[in-house]
Amino acid sequence: MGRKTQHILVLIQDNDHIRKAIAHAFKLASIFKAEVAFAQLPHNNKKQEFPHVLIEKLNTENIIYKEIKLGKLAIEPNNTIKQLDAIFIVTEFASSKITRFQKNETFKFLYKAPIPSILLGEQTEENCKYQNITVPVDFKRETKEKMIWASYFGRFNKAIIHLFVASHKANSAQRKIKATLIFTKRMYEQFNFEYKIEKSSRSSNWLRQDAYSFSEQYDSDLMVLLSQKNDGLLNKYFGPSEIKKYLRSKKNPILFINPLKDYYLPCN
Repeated sequence: MGRKTQHILVLIQDNDHIRKAIAHAFKLASIFKAEVAFAQLPHNNKKQEFPHVLIEKLNTENIIYKEIKLGKLAIEPNNTIKQLDAIFIVTEFASSKITRFQKNETFKFLYKAPIPSILLGEQTEENCKYQNITVPVDFKRETKEKMIWASYFGRFNKAIIHLFVASHKANSAQRKIKATLIFTKRMYEQFNFEYKIEKSSRSSNWLRQDAYSFSEQYDSDLMVLLSQKNDGLLNKYFGPSEIKKYLRSKKNPILFINPLKDYYLPCN
């Protein structure tokens, strides 16, 4: 039996803000030799036509795609992800939908998903090569998951991975970061792609803020971030305020990863 075709799953929030999601989904499909599936989010009460014309216009590589419907809320998006063998979700946010106190139920789907999500905002550029990746490295054990996902862009797209490393005086934090870097070095050196280690003057608690500036300085086209283990119901209904702020103002997309999940990994 042959390998099941993998998919990029595009969650459509608003047809007025879908162009970038389409372009990024086809780029990711080209990188990972996948197909694309488009689905309207069920909480969107506004009846929208499927954007066939725009999809055809942006599908310059003639990648196979299809329109699908999500099932019952209780089993989605995981049921669709499993059926499609999806490896990434892509979704685009209108700035008006991600203000600080604006409820956005899309995040409920993203927090449930056993795969990472590519998050795009109004400032995100339509054309993205995914070849210059920024990964903040802190002392958390889950950081290794970021390293694994960043490695796929190195392996399949010859991306340069910038490891932006926190600084700590405490020996315990230093040991944890060192262990993560040793793990990463061993994994990355099995494959033929470039990675760089950059030192921050910030501790882990402040690293992400510094990493945003670093990513702009090095013209990064993807920031790899983990959701927090203590993310509560407010974040899952309204969305993490830090990420919403970033999506409103920064141009590069976010690879949003939920830690401690049994991930569906891209093919080897």
